[in-house]
Amino acid sequence: MKMLKMGVAGAAMLLSGVAVTLAPVSAEAQTRELRFAEFGPNAGARAVGLNWLDEQLRERTDGELGLDIIWGGALVGAAGAAQAISDGVADIGSIVPVYAPGQLVTYEVVDNGEIADEYVGMMATYELMTTHPAALEEAESFNVRYFGNYTTGPTQLLTRNKPVETLDDLEGMTIRSTGVHIPALEAFGAATVAMSQPKVYEALSNGSVDGSTTYYYVVDGYKQYEVADYMTEVALGQTLAFGIIMNLQTYQSLTPEQQAIMDELGRDFTANMAEIMYNSRTETKAKLAAGVDGESVTMLDPAPGMRDALVEVALAQSDAWVEKADGKGLDGSAIMADWMALTEKYQQKLDAEGYPWAN
Repeated sequence: MKMLKMGVAGAAMLLSGVAVTLAPVSAEAQTRELRFAEFGPNAGARAVGLNWLDEQLRERTDGELGLDIIWGGALVGAAGAAQAISDGVADIGSIVPVYAPGQLVTYEVVDNGEIADEYVGMMATYELMTTHPAALEEAESFNVRYFGNYTTGPTQLLTRNKPVETLDDLEGMTIRSTGVHIPALEAFGAATVAMSQPKVYEALSNGSVDGSTTYYYVVDGYKQYEVADYMTEVALGQTLAFGIIMNLQTYQSLTPEQQAIMDELGRDFTANMAEIMYNSRTETKAKLAAGVDGESVTMLDPAPGMRDALVEVALAQSDAWVEKADGKGLDGSAIMADWMALTEKYQQKLDAEGYPWAN
């Protein structure tokens, strides 16, 4: 509350009906909290990253800016998040671009290439989305500004009862899967079904599926280790079309200094999330192998050539994205080439310098 002090003359003028303007002797600056729409809970690796983001924003702006994170889809769910941010219902928030059909097609290219490393994929995505003319134009047309990125981490194969170490082992199995991994598994004799992760536990338990393409944090979070026995580290691609955008008017309403801080923080957030997800994957792998409440998962390495064979089939599906981009008037082949060049750039950087958090 602002404390106002009034002298005798000022009081007399008010009593006499004369309007006066009174300035506060002292007032604490108010933090502007940007309304952040988050469809996930305040738990897990992504929540760790978002709480870090809020702390860093307040610290770097000396308390001028902060986040009001509305968790669990209470403001808007995953399917409506991108449009809600575009419309200004939220200032900033987490999105999956496939839920904004035709709006952020360039962003969707990053799910191609079967990039397994978190750091390589996330930093390549960040550079694409903040520098590529097609990405910048699409974002502006949609009334948003890209901020930073998440990832699921690489895709693994969780199975019940039957270990999978070769392509032949896939024959006759029923596996829950999504995206380009569906044709990859089916090419080697597996049947696939579509199913949300919350339903996988029951499906594994009752035997309606033999396995699931999944991620370490999902196996841990949904306790799928209780109903599965093996994890084959096929290390297929991650979901990278998964990040944070800002409403364009919100961004433009910031001072130039605040905009510069937001831009820097977006890159730092992406790098920090890469570290968080890398550590989450390695730590969760060790946790599941050691056992949780007496339930453990046996870790398996695929036979030589197995991953490459699955990746080859998955990569062939990239043509579908190119056709989609071309249909929107984009040069799909050129954007795909630019994306793959960025992944190679960051892979070479990783090979030469190692992970930044390990140096």
